[in-house]
Amino acid sequence: MSENPMSGGPGGMDEEALKRFLQEAFGGAIPEEALEGLDLSALAQQANLPQDPAQLRAAAAQMQHMFSGQGEGSVNWTLAEDVARRTAAGQAQLPGAPAPSGTPGDPSPTDAQTAQLREAAQVARLWLDPVLAIDVATQELGVLSRGTWLYRTLPRWKSTVEPVAKYMAGAIGEAIAAQLGQMGESPMPIPGDPAAMMERFGGTMFGVQFGHAIGSLAREVSGTTDLSLPLGPDGAPALVAANVEDLISSQQLDAPAARIFLAAREIAHAALFAAHPWLGKALFSAIEDYARGITLDLDALDEMVRGLDLSDPEALQARRPEDMFVFTRRAAQERALEELATTLALVEAWVDHVTTKALEGKLPQLEAMREVLRRRRATGSPAEEMLARTVGIELRPRRVREALAWWDSVLATEGKAGREAKWEHPDLLPSAEVLSGRPQAPRPEAGDDESLPEVEIPTDFDAELQKLLAGEGQEDAPREDGQGGLRDGDGDGDGDGDGDGDGEDDDPGDRPA
Repeated sequence: MSENPMSGGPGGMDEEALKRFLQEAFGGAIPEEALEGLDLSALAQQANLPQDPAQLRAAAAQMQHMFSGQGEGSVNWTLAEDVARRTAAGQAQLPGAPAPSGTPGDPSPTDAQTAQLREAAQVARLWLDPVLAIDVATQELGVLSRGTWLYRTLPRWKSTVEPVAKYMAGAIGEAIAAQLGQMGESPMPIPGDPAAMMERFGGTMFGVQFGHAIGSLAREVSGTTDLSLPLGPDGAPALVAANVEDLISSQQLDAPAARIFLAAREIAHAALFAAHPWLGKALFSAIEDYARGITLDLDALDEMVRGLDLSDPEALQARRPEDMFVFTRRAAQERALEELATTLALVEAWVDHVTTKALEGKLPQLEAMREVLRRRRATGSPAEEMLARTVGIELRPRRVREALAWWDSVLATEGKAGREAKWEHPDLLPSAEVLSGRPQAPRPEAGDDESLPEVEIPTDFDAELQKLLAGEGQEDAPREDGQGGLRDGDGDGDGDGDGDGDGEDDDPGDRPA
């Protein structure tokens, strides 16, 4: 460490300490020659860096940890996974969310819990089989810890959020770079590649927030399909033992009945996605399409980064998602979101429908357990709210109720085979307008000038129909003319009774002999 502090620096800040901080914080990405000639004292003051050398070293170590493992992707998944594991274990929490509740830590399933849940799954399969027209999943139920749930679902999360993560990392980075440039009288020079560095920083911030979100989900979900998405590998059903026990305890449910109920839902989801592989692919494709087109509210983002302390990772992690991620949606995005919400509602409602049919009269507290899940959907957790904002994953209670009524009507009219056949192709599933009972008439394509002639319908349609059936007015009815055309009742085909087609009755003396 240099013995000569920089003149004019804040509190006599050490030049060598500043250089080491910048090089270590960004993992050696800044060439040493890039720092020559820079006013490092002004840079440190504008970036709110600590003045004490020991604090600088600690901040550099924290920053280096934040940027480690960034790799080629848009999200720092190494950091995201670390944050997710700590959140799942109750050691961290989503900013703005209440303190973690339920079973502390991340306990492994006990032998007793595993046996109880797998026995419940066997009963659920037996009761589901008669009410389904598709094969029931035969894989043994997986019994997971929260950390194992994370490990199994992370590959799907990564591929799903990559489009939105890339966009958001760039947007956050640009906002931070712009804010740094406005701190002085002239834009502050950022060493190295400013665009790449700030995008990396944005990816780190998104990774922290997303790690909190999926870590929070790991403490809440019962299985791998609670969001009506096949998040687990190969569609194998699985339940999180600690979360199942927490739900039973917090809601004072009958324990054996609740295990069968939750296992039946997980198995029904797995059966649906296994029988119709296109469904899971279509859902994730819709999420990616929606995420790829979202736009951040840049004014709100600029406001968020004002006063941002780049040297304090804990302060960055404490940013609430609603402060960071404010979106604007175009009409195309709203339509994509509606379609995604409708399909998710149809999946959730189908599972509720078939499990209710399978378990009615067999389980105590069935309606109470269904109501528990409905309330959880209606309230939504902070993690679910973040997912709804960022990637459009949202179960809307009203849409689910409408979809449930639709499945009931399909079963009543077409039976279980007809009900399951609706999943054969996406065109067989209803739109949001159909579910709500407000079907919209098809709109003509642009440039289509053809139109159907207006037809006047008699006011008293029944009376006119009765006259037709009684033979009244037959002399005026159109008849075939023998040449493939129609002639009217007077035999001339023009409707005016005189044969000249002028629309007026001529004087009898004017008619041709």
